[in-house]
Amino acid sequence: MNIRNFKTKKENPFIDTSLCVSDETSHSQERNQLWWERKPMTYANWEANDRTPKTLENFLDVEKYMFANSPFFREEYDFSSKGGKTVLDIGCGTGGFSCCFAKMGAIVSSLDLTDAGVKLTALNAQLRKLNLSVVQADTENLPLQDSSFDYIFSWGVLHHTSNMAKAFFEVGRVLKSGGTGIIMVYHKNSIVYYLHGLFWLIFKGKLFSGETLSSVQRFYTDGFYHRYLREEEIIEMLINVGLTPVRCFSTQYQKKILPIIPRWLDKWLKARFGMCLVAEFKKR
Repeated sequence: MNIRNFKTKKENPFIDTSLCVSDETSHSQERNQLWWERKPMTYANWEANDRTPKTLENFLDVEKYMFANSPFFREEYDFSSKGGKTVLDIGCGTGGFSCCFAKMGAIVSSLDLTDAGVKLTALNAQLRKLNLSVVQADTENLPLQDSSFDYIFSWGVLHHTSNMAKAFFEVGRVLKSGGTGIIMVYHKNSIVYYLHGLFWLIFKGKLFSGETLSSVQRFYTDGFYHRYLREEEIIEMLINVGLTPVRCFSTQYQKKILPIIPRWLDKWLKARFGMCLVAEFKKR
């Protein structure tokens, strides 16, 4: 599949892509897969015709962007603590995070629903001369044995799958007893959710065509499926599959939530109402 030649035509890249894949199949997870085949998560402009990194320099630029735009990964997260552990990266995308774990000595298995993600991650690792395993698979039906991994990492992925309950069950199934993990999903109690939603409803006029705060998110959120969760919802999903929440918090990217506010207030707001809802967990 040529992911570089796909062009959007009608409304915006999110809506256009969803309409195209809906015309191709009625199967829920196939729609999910086709959406991301056409628009892989490369941190490039969603409307660009060629969004695919190809060279080592391209992949290094993606990693640089990831860290420059994430205070959490730049200042808090410790990849080195996973050295020597078996790590599963669910929804590896370009393989940026997988390569960060591999550089620190982790035994990494990278998984993506799409052929595009698998090929990008494999190329990224090859160009960096890093050893990791890359598999194309559905997170709702992982081709992995029970209790296989010390650590599971999924950043901005599980809220995009067609059946989140099945995906969370699989996380709990393949994590070892005593193992730990981290999941990030979009945060419903976030400033971004309400600001963007109200902008599209009022200033873009979607309110007058019957859209709601919940439904209008499809105009500005990536993926065929795109859910925003509350803290109590992700905690409940973890508990339901036998996982113990350790910490739940919000964060956001580097850009200020509101351009006119001071840095200290921006940091305070992101820690409480950031768009990224993060849950750290363990399995007894």
